[in-house]
Amino acid sequence: MKVLVTGSEGFLGRHVCRALKARGHAVVGLDSAPGAEIMADITKVLPIMDLDAIVHLAAVASPNVCTANPELAFSVNVLGTQQVLRLALESGVKKLVFASSAHVYGVGPKYLPTDEYHPLFLQNTYTTTKILGEQLCQLFYDNHGLSYAVLRLFNVYGPGQGPGYFIPDMLAKAKTGEIILKGGETTKDWVYVDDVARAFCLALETPYVGVMNIGTGLQTPLSEVSRLIAVNTDAILRLVSSNDATRMQADYTRARLVLRWRPTVTIEEGLNAVCSDAKARSLVA
Repeated sequence: MKVLVTGSEGFLGRHVCRALKARGHAVVGLDSAPGAEIMADITKVLPIMDLDAIVHLAAVASPNVCTANPELAFSVNVLGTQQVLRLALESGVKKLVFASSAHVYGVGPKYLPTDEYHPLFLQNTYTTTKILGEQLCQLFYDNHGLSYAVLRLFNVYGPGQGPGYFIPDMLAKAKTGEIILKGGETTKDWVYVDDVARAFCLALETPYVGVMNIGTGLQTPLSEVSRLIAVNTDAILRLVSSNDATRMQADYTRARLVLRWRPTVTIEEGLNAVCSDAKARSLVA
């Protein structure tokens, strides 16, 4: 299968491209960053290609950046998704997989574990653009028969993740020898990037149309993640209590039944790999 991956030079994109190639797919990377096989702006009309499938990852993925620059967020995340869907239709693509976010349920959701029937919440610019991207996928399916799957990702982490996300930011603090954390009571559902990449591969291979959660079904407090990082880096951890803790926990039953997918990497194993990679690249002592 010939697969176009948008956002191929990003954190998740690099892992997805590697996983697809390992399964024998021919992968074409598209990104606005140098290094991509095709350098292109997805907000512009994209050239028709000979393709079987598309994994659409390209996005303004930081909620803070989306809030600070809503024009950019809507341009890339909404108009860009429409352009990629048009490319899929014109290129005769049989399946498109779209990367969405568990943030569409709100932070935190009305109930835990959270399944795909949970109401969506226009919490901020980022979640609004992701919900609109999902709806565009549904629109192209209803009007043109373009098969799609939406993966609502919980807290993806792994080696090579850039700054601005919790674990890389804790690693940066660990390099100073001390991690000071406020709000460690908050929980997230941390899912390792290799498990997520495998979910994208499986979603391309199923006829299923619709949304699926990708998470572990476990809550891990920020304090525990920070503790494991501190242990791995010999940093001192200092916790400061907060009264505004939120919780996240996936119900991934649908992905288990449809994709035969389940997470395989524990938080301890994943953070060991992240810390080892950071040490190898001198990001921590």
